[in-house]
Amino acid sequence: MSEIINFKNVSYEYRSGENFHRGVIGLNFSIQEGEFIAILGHNGSGKSTLSKLINGFLKATFGEVNVLGINPSDDRRIYELRSQVGMVFQNPDNQMVATMIEDDLAFGPENLGIPREEITERIDWALDIVDMKEYKNKMPNKLSGGQKQRIAIAAILSMRPKILILDESTAMLDPKGRKEVMATIKKLNKEQGLTVILITHYMDEAVEADRVFVLNQGVITVEGTPAEVFKEVRKVRDAGLELPIPSQVCIELISKGYDIPFVLTDEDLVDALIEQKQRKSKQKPGFKFK
Repeated sequence: MSEIINFKNVSYEYRSGENFHRGVIGLNFSIQEGEFIAILGHNGSGKSTLSKLINGFLKATFGEVNVLGINPSDDRRIYELRSQVGMVFQNPDNQMVATMIEDDLAFGPENLGIPREEITERIDWALDIVDMKEYKNKMPNKLSGGQKQRIAIAAILSMRPKILILDESTAMLDPKGRKEVMATIKKLNKEQGLTVILITHYMDEAVEADRVFVLNQGVITVEGTPAEVFKEVRKVRDAGLELPIPSQVCIELISKGYDIPFVLTDEDLVDALIEQKQRKSKQKPGFKFK
């Protein structure tokens, strides 16, 4: 995999007159093409600031940002960058610009000057990927929250980006809608090779990522695989976050003497408990004479 995003000592300051506060401070990281990255942190930790620095909505106050070989501070290439970095936000209604789904998906490619024949192909392709092809000629206001968010993702896909940023895109959804959107995200990442950056409050979503960044007061305090990050219990909690529920249960069981490994998912927790029970059954002592 090749490097697709690189931050070198990047800071961003929000200023109002003589007052300012730092959104992010001294960020150093890289993301490889095709990675699935989850970014965690409490409100005001710098998650959205980081995402906006990637697509040029914000320009770094200090340091260097490189995305797809482009400096987002270069105004001459900003439209080129944004056509390759798609963003999906919390409320899908805010991203819909037309009364028909087909027209909504056509809006982005039309603004890129794509020929009509290719736009039609892109619309069909994008809707097929998010499993919403039968809704092509429907009105978005008739859809569920999860379906609307999948349409919002399809609208971004119609522009054929290389990076997809989802800024708490499941925050307003019920469990069913969250599940639908997460299945779509994983499909895009694994089958289409799309680089995905997921900003989320849900620990179970972060478990699905290749790597996790935890932000606290504008600084990345923990970085690594989900297992590596969530084992840093104190740092995760210092950032105002909780562990995934299966991990919380696992830690409690270990404290009570259960011999099980650290786990992240319900399935792994069940498997660990079954394995321990099987080990214990094999270790039962035989009959002893008194």
